[in-house]
Amino acid sequence: MRGAFGRPGHAALSVARGNGKSALVAGIAAAVADPDGPLHGNRREAVCVASSFDQGRTIFEDVLAFLRGRHDLGHRGRWRIQDSANRATVEYRPTGARVRCVGSDPARAHGLRPALALLDEPAQWDVAKQDRMLAAIRTSMGKVPGSKLIALGTRPADDQHWFARMLAGAGTAYAQSHAATPTDPPFRARTWRKANPSLDHLPSLLAELRQEAADAKADPTMLAAFRALRLNLGTSDVEVGVLLDAVTWERIEGDAELAGQCVWGVDLGQNAAQSAVAAYWPKTGRLEAVAAFPADPPLPERGLRDGVGRLYVECERRGELVTLGQRTVPVEALFALAMARFGRPSRVVADRWREAELRDALDAARVPTAAVEVRGQGFKDGGEDVRDFRRACLEGRVTPVPSLLLRSALAEARTVSDPAGNAKLAKSTQGGRRLRARDDAAAAAILAVAAGSRVAGLQPPRPPRFFVAGG
Repeated sequence: MRGAFGRPGHAALSVARGNGKSALVAGIAAAVADPDGPLHGNRREAVCVASSFDQGRTIFEDVLAFLRGRHDLGHRGRWRIQDSANRATVEYRPTGARVRCVGSDPARAHGLRPALALLDEPAQWDVAKQDRMLAAIRTSMGKVPGSKLIALGTRPADDQHWFARMLAGAGTAYAQSHAATPTDPPFRARTWRKANPSLDHLPSLLAELRQEAADAKADPTMLAAFRALRLNLGTSDVEVGVLLDAVTWERIEGDAELAGQCVWGVDLGQNAAQSAVAAYWPKTGRLEAVAAFPADPPLPERGLRDGVGRLYVECERRGELVTLGQRTVPVEALFALAMARFGRPSRVVADRWREAELRDALDAARVPTAAVEVRGQGFKDGGEDVRDFRRACLEGRVTPVPSLLLRSALAEARTVSDPAGNAKLAKSTQGGRRLRARDDAAAAAILAVAAGSRVAGLQPPRPPRFFVAGG
């Protein structure tokens, strides 16, 4: 409270689930409507934004409970309460100060004039609407002198989420985060205390954590939710088939010299989709990538459509993403760019479905003669490539250059497995993948690394097959 209100500007707070955060939101909001409250003032409004209106109603009920403990809310001359299927407000009539609870729907957010905006659990907001909702709230600030925005919730799984950036200090005057670290033992009480500041004050929370920890220890499928929501690690709260976990990728990132010949992995998108080229140098392990979108629509608009905010704009600023063409990416221009950045490839590997166009574009871009290898995306070729990519990364034979493009693509990439356990890269919404996920750079990296490992002879020989016949 001292940090958030002790200086001008916005604030962010992150704690694990179950620490009384929603009650804290309600208590702060109630102090605006309460005529004896420290935040009360003529026509001042506190707006509580939750992931849905139903969640907002839970906060609203807590606001009413706080106010009923101090005032007679049944006095119609002094209090006005609207509690319906689409409206939740409580107003102190003599001054017009009120609390309004809403869902994260940007279409209903315009026209607000909050003195205080409390954003509850931003990580749970609708991905397609979260940036528009934030824009609607932020642009409503300033109508009242000294207006303030406070975001409170568990850490998002995406470090490019606007709430994650606020916790990192972007656009905030004060940020406070209680979270364990990935290397902390998850089933120790000292680890729990890092993410749960209320632990010593809520005996029921401690008892619940002990039970959930025992369940997660016995059933690994429950560990993801425990790590995300109880340890506040900023990871997904469901077990998903990730291509490579974030800790491993962070460990292998670095800088390796350009030495030897490189292998290109190519993922060509159709129509207005992203296309990417990844280059892998088997001799040193260096891996880098470049991707392209067509210019229409512009990258800021495309980022909002895809639910990633300013990610594409930032990748463009770093030189990892470019715009080529108007409505489709010209493959020839993409290859010319890759030639300028990575040099001549010894091998080009791509999905077989656009093989003829690939070969024509390589010739048109004057890429020197290189062996072209086409791969299927089913469990046979795709499963082998994913397996070889993972093995190369875990064995330290891949050193990705620090790249926001590759990080975001790996974060979006999901795998699906067949009954035999072969994992391939997921398409569309398979395996929990987002429909608008852009994992093209990851797909290109898989092809480049897997092919580079085969070329260098670094993969162990496949076990022989035996056929037994008898009468």
